[in-house]
Amino acid sequence: MIEAKKEDVKVNMIESKPCSILISVEVPHPEVLEETERVYQDIQRAAHVHGFRAGKAPMDMIKKNYMSAAREKVVENLIRRTLFSSLKEQGVEPIDSPAINEVSFDFDRPFSYKVSAERHPEFKVKDYKGIKITNEIHPVTDKRVNEQLEALRDRNARLIESKSDVVEPNHFVMVDYECSRGAEVLPELKAKNQLIDLSSPQSLAGFKEGLIGAKKGDGRDITVKFPDDYPTGKIAGKDVTFKVKVLEIKEKQLPALDDELARDFGLTSLAELTAKVRESMETEENKRQTQAVEKQMLDHLVVANEIPVPASLVEEQLNQLLKRMEEYLRRQGMSQDEWKKNIEQWREKYRLEAERNVRVSYILTGIGEAEKLNVSDEDMTAELQRLKNASPERQEDIEKYFAGHKARIASDLREDKILKFLLDNARVKEETTK
Repeated sequence: MIEAKKEDVKVNMIESKPCSILISVEVPHPEVLEETERVYQDIQRAAHVHGFRAGKAPMDMIKKNYMSAAREKVVENLIRRTLFSSLKEQGVEPIDSPAINEVSFDFDRPFSYKVSAERHPEFKVKDYKGIKITNEIHPVTDKRVNEQLEALRDRNARLIESKSDVVEPNHFVMVDYECSRGAEVLPELKAKNQLIDLSSPQSLAGFKEGLIGAKKGDGRDITVKFPDDYPTGKIAGKDVTFKVKVLEIKEKQLPALDDELARDFGLTSLAELTAKVRESMETEENKRQTQAVEKQMLDHLVVANEIPVPASLVEEQLNQLLKRMEEYLRRQGMSQDEWKKNIEQWREKYRLEAERNVRVSYILTGIGEAEKLNVSDEDMTAELQRLKNASPERQEDIEKYFAGHKARIASDLREDKILKFLLDNARVKEETTK
């Protein structure tokens, strides 16, 4: 391919914004003529015209019969030849495919078009050293460990038939129910043999209270109001009546806190179970502290660096957030039609979070570049070995995963390095809670 002479192509900036540009490109007429002749010659060599051998049809006949095809090809070639060199001349590396508009072509005149493109913002990260952070430490005390052991007892309790024949707030109740809103039956809210834990928080205010005092075999009508933000719009904020029949009344029977309970978890003694619980709680506490500290650092950086972000990257991040929310709501029973009906509300709700995520990504990248925090081959090798050591029985799977996700793993390691750098250079005040 013959390159257009750079000095012959006129490139003008029409509009320059932090994350986008609009430029005009004009290719001089001599270049248009040269490209037109090349295109017609290519067409002539391949054309099959009645009465002539392939490639032997006269040029005037080729120009007459193939003008439209030649026009499209000349435009395509000239844009391909000048587009990215013109953007480069303006110092623009487009994020996505540039948009071409206002194409003006005539065989007898210079060729021109306009290009709009998104670009990465230019910025220098500031105020990222000496960030003030409060690290709240919640010590793993004997009291907290004992509370967790009691929670384990509770989770391993058996349900037995209650000695009481009347429903109480601590009972589990097996019920059948069907629902209606006025005269309209709601078949999607019908259930058989539904076990309800009255000791847990209830999402529908008044439902639990309506069951208290009922006896086995009783039937009750319980009217509750659904929350205004309930995913199913038909009953959001509306009064719905549950026609409930009490089938069984059950209560918990807690296991003893002893070596036998420990054996249920694959351990040998209560002492070993206690040690494992403490270790797990300390791991979770360290994780909580890390997340809380990182959030404080990122909150500071976002406020200190009001970096403009490209709309397309925000939209991409927003779509990812919405996809996760849709999957969650689907698991909660929301229909596709209901999701489509309310999607614009969700888009508005999560747009600021998407914008923040993109801004944080730019800020961290900027810090990494400024401080030359890169991931070396040694870092990657060490990470691979760490993963293998963590799951020695899955060596082959880990190697395959690592080979197929090197870019993602390197990105995560780089972010870890940047966050560690920020923490190492922060002013941390520790506060221990009782």
